[in-house]
Order: sequence, then structure tokens, then C-alpha cells
Amino acid sequence: MPADWAPRASAAGDAANDRPPRDANDAQDTMRIPYADSVPFVSTVPAELFARQPRHRPCAYVFIANLPHLAEAYGQDFASSASREIQRRLCANFLCSAETDLARLRDDCFLLWANDAFAAGTVRAGSSVSRELETLLSELGAEPVRVKGITAMAQLHADWIEVRPPEQLGDAEIELTLWTAQPFPDLGESRADGWRQRYRADMDVAVRVSEAVLAEGLSFGWQPVVHAGGIATIFYREGRPRIAPGRGEPASLAPEVFLPCLQRLGLARAFDRLVLRRAMEALRLRPSAHIGVRISAQSAKPDHWWASLLSALDEEFALASRLVIEIIGNSGLPDLEAARDFCVQLQLRGCRIALRDFGGGGDNLAAVQACRPDIVKLDASFLRRARSSAFGRECLQGMVSMCSHFATHVVVDGVEREDDVHIALAAGAQWLQGYSVRGSEPQSHAEAPAARRQQVDFS
Repeated sequence: MPADWAPRASAAGDAANDRPPRDANDAQDTMRIPYADSVPFVSTVPAELFARQPRHRPCAYVFIANLPHLAEAYGQDFASSASREIQRRLCANFLCSAETDLARLRDDCFLLWANDAFAAGTVRAGSSVSRELETLLSELGAEPVRVKGITAMAQLHADWIEVRPPEQLGDAEIELTLWTAQPFPDLGESRADGWRQRYRADMDVAVRVSEAVLAEGLSFGWQPVVHAGGIATIFYREGRPRIAPGRGEPASLAPEVFLPCLQRLGLARAFDRLVLRRAMEALRLRPSAHIGVRISAQSAKPDHWWASLLSALDEEFALASRLVIEIIGNSGLPDLEAARDFCVQLQLRGCRIALRDFGGGGDNLAAVQACRPDIVKLDASFLRRARSSAFGRECLQGMVSMCSHFATHVVVDGVEREDDVHIALAAGAQWLQGYSVRGSEPQSHAEAPAARRQQVDFS
């Protein structure tokens, strides 16, 4: 198959007769006739002939979504090598026989059928998450691809599909599968001048994050959300992930540095999954702790990346009630309906949802309507502007008042000096957060603001 994208319109038309049976009653009749449901049909074909017809089998497709980007940034040779490496990982970890259980449709797309090393699900299961696909995605994409001095991460997409066995796949069914497997393009992606250099720089950061995680170099700094009234009441502690310094690096990587890189590359979901798993471990070790973890807007969808988390929350309701999931809202939610479903599933299990960086960009009102958060965190820029002008203080007060209609709890973020506390209190703040709040771990040099900071005592 050629390396360009499969045509969408022709694939759907050519494969009209290749649909899988819709339910158990027509499971024996895999050769569908268009509009057969609208007229009576009596088969005169012997049953033994139907038994010899090729049957659709459930399998997983694995799609390398960023393969064209890798080819453009690093060359076609590297992209082809990345494809072969993903195939090697599939064969090494999820296959008993590559001849009967694996099909390579194109450099960017593989089909994996059920075998003794991989249990396939079904497209009719009605569930949006799968532990098998979560394991597949996490293991295939955990390590960077290294070829001839170039190192990069693969962005993977997977789901269930039903097709004929490998030896019986036809061209029309292959094209339809490719059309189904490739995710929708990112409409916000920009290919302006300097795109290749920016992509490589982002990828260097992503590789550093991946290598640090593999080397146990991921740690957390804790920042409490405290009551603004002077009472020593901690609402919860936000865990801020940090990446340990690499060789020759002067300081650790702050989330403000590496999270935007992961988001631009489409790699944030794998990292967010890992961070939430670490947060669950911390909750188990600290029975009285309440912990918040930030995730990107890309991750706010109930898909296979969250299968094990949702299962754990079902089994450990006490942990769910102590977990706050903070969705970064300054870039807007790419899929409002998926975000709504994601938040509903987590809230039904007992978690709280926070929408952070409110007012800092993106369509925050649409995000509030979709997520129905329990907590709204104001962007730190409101407090910074309130320091220098009466208009800024009026804006802060207005935002606090407005957000109190959207959520039960409103947090004023960005407390960096003692005056900030008085400004926030005058604006009607209920909860405060920032590096000067007592109990926050000190910043690294990379994170420290230029202004002189003082620790604020809330006891």
C-alpha cells in the first residue's frame, strides 16, 4: 500500500457489502446485502456454503498518528525505522505468530488479532475503555525510538475493529480499515516557518521526560490550597510533577516548561495517565491526604488510556473522594462532549473536578458548561494585575463573584507575596494557592518569579 493517506469516500462505498453482522441473529450471515432489512429475504444457498464464507474477527488496530510529522522533521528513513520498531515491539510483546495474528496495512497502521499473548475485545461491547488496549498503548509507546543518533516518541492510537482474517483481507476492506483507524486531524495545528525546528525542540523535551520517567526521575512538589480566612485549613494539595535534571542540566524541568511541549506533540495523555497512577499510589500511602493532579485538555475524554484508573476508582471509592482532577483550561477543550462524559464518569465515582487557569485563554465558558466543575481556579494573571491598579482589583473581584455561580469552590491562584493575601481577601476569595502559601515546597531557579517572595503564615 502507498504511504499516503487512504481515500475516505471511496473506501466507504467499496466496502458497503463488507459490514459485520449487527447482532447474534445474523451472526451466520456475514455476506450482507444492501437494504436487506427493508424487504423479505429467503436464502436458497446451502448452509454448508455459508459456513465456508470468511468470517469477521475482532482485532485491535494500532495507528502511528505522528508518522508523517516524524518523516517531515527527521526524514523518511527515520519514519520507516520507527514503523519497524513499533512492529518489533508488537511481535515481541503481543504475538505468538506474526503470520496469522498480525497484518501490516501500511507503515502507520497494524492489525493485531487475538492470540495467546493478547486478548481481543469486541466492537459491540458498548464500553469506551479497555484494559487490553491501555496495556497495548502504554507498552508500545513507553520508550523512545532510537535510530542512528535520532531519538523521538511515537504518538499511538488504538481501538477495536472487526475484519476478515489476514489472508482474506481485500483492498476495499483495507482502505476502510485505514480510514477508520486514522484519528481526526488537529485543526489547530500550524505549519508556519520554523515548524520543523519547533517540532524537534518539543520532541527533545518529550524524550527527556520519557527517559526521566523510565529512570525514576519523576517527582512531585506539593502546593496546598488553603482557606483565605486565616484558618489553618487545607482543602487539598496539588501535586506538581517535576523532571529531574539530566546530564549537564542546571535544574529540573517544571510543568510549565514540558507540559506545553507534550500537548503540542499530542503526547500529553500518556504522561497524564502516569501522573494519575502515581497520585493514586500516594493516596493509598496517605490515608488522610487529599490530592489534586492536573491533566491537559487533550486527556479529558473517556477512552482506553483511563481503563485502569476507572476500574481502580470503582473498587476504591474512598480514594476517589480524596482525588481532585484539575483540567487545564487555558487552551480550550478539543471535544466538549467527550470532556462532559469524562467528568461525569469521574464525578459519579466520587472525584472532584477542577477547571484551572480560568480566564487565561480558551473558551472557558464552554468548558465550564461541559465539565460542571466542583472547583474553578482563576488564572494567576488576575492577581498580578490586581497588584498595580484599581481596575485590576475590580476585575479580580468580579471574576471571583462570577465563578462562584459556576462552582462550589473558587481558588485564587498565584499568591507570591504577603500583599497578595490582602488583595485576594478584599476581592472575596475563599481559597488561595501559590508559592508563598505556607506549606508549599520552594521553587527551583527555573520556576522562581523575578519578584522577591515571602512565606505567608496561615496558622
